[in-house]
Order: sequence, then structure tokens, then C-alpha cells
Amino acid sequence: MSKKKINKQQAKILIELKKILSNTLDKKIEKYSAETEYNPFIRAIAGEKRQLEASFVHSLYTTLGMSVWEQFTKCIGDSVGLKVTKQYKIPYSISLQTDTKVNQLHQNLERKKINNNTIEINNQIKEFAQPGTGNIEDEDKIVDIFIEDSEKNLTFIDITSPKPNIKECKAMKLKLMRWIAIGHANYTEAKSIKAILCMPFNPYYPKEYNHFPVKKVFDIQNDVKIQNEFWDSIAGFEIFENLIKVFEKVGKSKIKKIEQKFKDL
Repeated sequence: MSKKKINKQQAKILIELKKILSNTLDKKIEKYSAETEYNPFIRAIAGEKRQLEASFVHSLYTTLGMSVWEQFTKCIGDSVGLKVTKQYKIPYSISLQTDTKVNQLHQNLERKKINNNTIEINNQIKEFAQPGTGNIEDEDKIVDIFIEDSEKNLTFIDITSPKPNIKECKAMKLKLMRWIAIGHANYTEAKSIKAILCMPFNPYYPKEYNHFPVKKVFDIQNDVKIQNEFWDSIAGFEIFENLIKVFEKVGKSKIKKIEQKFKDL
């Protein structure tokens, strides 16, 4: 772990993150009930206790994905002067012609008729993007995290699990392209517009991220931020290793509650 000293602002952020995680775990422990389906074979091998523990860990994965990552991103971003919105609802749409052109670009990517270069593709989208008419809601209107900085740079973020399948990757790539179109068509005062896929951690660490579907579908350099690159880019300083310390401290403080919960199940 890094032993770099942190300043008062950074220490304050970590305290707030600790509160968020602690409160989330308290609620999880209080409300959790074993959801493990009946599987006498696994129970015969591993025992009931380990099966219950595995069920709880799986439930934690879900909780982190649905709640904690977005809360952490907002807490960090707000603390360093960004305007961060969780589950942002896009109030705009794009024209039918724009939507058709975006889908054609996406199909050309899949068929390898064009290079998977996000900068070039986004520049093309910027040229033809036009807003929709009326009060039609866009099919991709919900954004996990929407960020606006002081210079009107906008970022649409989709937070995902680190190992999506190929079908999920293709759908997410199209979503990012559509967000770029929506952004350029409607947010006319924006200085820049980005749409990225973010993963809270790299399951291959310490090796390089190497999940085939993601590397096949996305322009890794421009579409995806993983682990340190994700968290550090939001904070503006190296925060990832301190996030791990937050989880370690909170985990140790809750272990007795977790063990008691297993006894009560």
C-alpha cells in the first residue's frame, strides 16, 4: 500500500466514504436474510455455514454494484468541486435520423468496416447529431453518474461489473455512442462531452485487465476506466489505495456483527 501523506481535504473525503460504507453495511446486515437456493450437494461438500457465507458475499457484490460505487463517486466528486448526479435522467432525446446514423456506425464497428477509434467516431457523431422534437424520452435516458465540471466539461458514466459478456458489451458500446449524440445535440454550452464505461476494480490485478469481450468491443484507451484510473480521475489525486484501507477498517469493525448474523440465520 502507498504511504503517501494525505492532506486535510483528502482525509475528510475518506471519513465521509467510511460513513457511507459503514451505514450501507449496517443496513445490509440488519435486513439480510439467506437467499441461497436449496442445493444439498454444495451443502454436503462445503457445509451450511460456508454456503450461508457465500450467499452473503454474493449479496455484498450486488449491494456494492447497486449502491456504494455510485455513492462513493458522488461523494468524491462533490468534495473536489465537481457537480455529480447519480441516476441522472437525461431530459433530451435525438432525432430519428441521428439515431439511425448512430446505429449504422455501431453496425459498421461490429462488422469491422471502420476502425474502433472512439475519438474519430465521436467527432463523426458530433457532426450529424441533432436533437429530437417533442417530449419523447430517450431509451437510454438513465445515466449511472453524470458529471459537470467548472469549465462545462460533461461526462456520462456507466458503472459496470468488470466481466460483462459480449452481448452486454455491445449494448453498452451503443449506449455510450448514443450519449455522445445526445450530448452534442442538446448540451450546446458544453466545452467537451465524454461517455465512458467505468469498472471499480480490475479482477486480473496485478496483471493487466484482459477480459476478452471488453477488449473486443471497446476502444480501451478512450472508452474504459478501470480501478485506479477510474477513482483517481474522479478525485484528482491517488485515492484508490486509500479506498481499500477504508474497506479494510470498516470490514474489521463489522466482522462481529456479520458473525452474529450468521448465528441468527
